[in-house]
Amino acid sequence: MSEVILELVEEFFQQRKYFTARYENLILIRKIKSQQESSETGFILDESGAENLSAAVVKALAWHTCKITTRVLETFPEILEFARQDRIKKFAEWFGGERFVKLLIIPQFPAHFELRQKVMKRLEDTGIDHIMTIPSIISGVINRIEPRKVYSSPICDLLRILKFYNIISPTGEQMELPL
Repeated sequence: MSEVILELVEEFFQQRKYFTARYENLILIRKIKSQQESSETGFILDESGAENLSAAVVKALAWHTCKITTRVLETFPEILEFARQDRIKKFAEWFGGERFVKLLIIPQFPAHFELRQKVMKRLEDTGIDHIMTIPSIISGVINRIEPRKVYSSPICDLLRILKFYNIISPTGEQMELPL
């Protein structure tokens, strides 16, 4: 598991006022301020959709060169183990009986519409409640980084420096380097 991606996912949720805790290669999140989960939250979350969650078990899959396909899910069943009923029971106590969702963060979908639909159906059938992509997580962190604030996280501080020197922009578009 990529430690960098785990840190970015934690930072993404901490920026949105979530308490985060790590358990093995998972991140448990709970909204600091109590709020009801929006019923309009779709299966694929973006930044604003992620803010509507009240509590979740999050698994980030940091295989950057891999599109998630049904074949990948069949070949690597450990991707979805965190959503199995016996694993979920372990988290119920941590969440104190509060409803929580299972969120999988993936590198990217297949480009073809039908393949994408098959992957989403497979994930839903396995018990995954929501998915997000790593690019949306990275963009969400960059958008909230303040160029003149010093961060304790080395990753966020690096993003701050890159943003300060206009190497990355708030929209995630890469600027041309003057070198």
